[in-house]
Amino acid sequence: MIEIKTIGRGGQGAVTFSQILAIAAFEDGYPVVQAMPSFGVERRGAPSFSFTRISKEKGYGVRSLIYNPDIVIVLDSTLIKSINVTEGLKKGGILIINSKKSQKELGLKGDFKVYAVDASSVALKIFQRDIVNTPILGAFAAATKLISLESLYKGIEQRFEGNLKIIQLNRQAVKEVYDMLIKRSK
Repeated sequence: MIEIKTIGRGGQGAVTFSQILAIAAFEDGYPVVQAMPSFGVERRGAPSFSFTRISKEKGYGVRSLIYNPDIVIVLDSTLIKSINVTEGLKKGGILIINSKKSQKELGLKGDFKVYAVDASSVALKIFQRDIVNTPILGAFAAATKLISLESLYKGIEQRFEGNLKIIQLNRQAVKEVYDMLIKRSK
């Protein structure tokens, strides 16, 4: 069981991130997938959370929020000033954060691997808006190797069914962020 917590701000698409990730995981052969939003006092700009579980084990029936994720995705790096984004992150876990800054510059310390990637610059270039939920899926695929690009593309096609322009732009954004992180890893 792999548990993923996505943290963003209301309106940034944390829920859409989880939905597309769950679809992609299913396409890649994970028989158990869950995507769950967590809604508190929901308003644009307030911290928001979404959760995804993927498992190769059939019959896994947990239906709770995720308190000790294996992977944390942070869509907005300014959140690290107001909340503990690494709270509960498992020892040896992965933190993927949308930021131009390095792990050291962000002041993130702990027994976890950090992947900082500037998904905002890609989003601004492609969408002319700072919508990073789909671009950061590329970082997830590159950093974790859990989900293929082809399956992410299928997830995007299902989520945005019928809107060919949006599908094309999102595929492009995912690929650019994926390539950005892969290139840096070499």
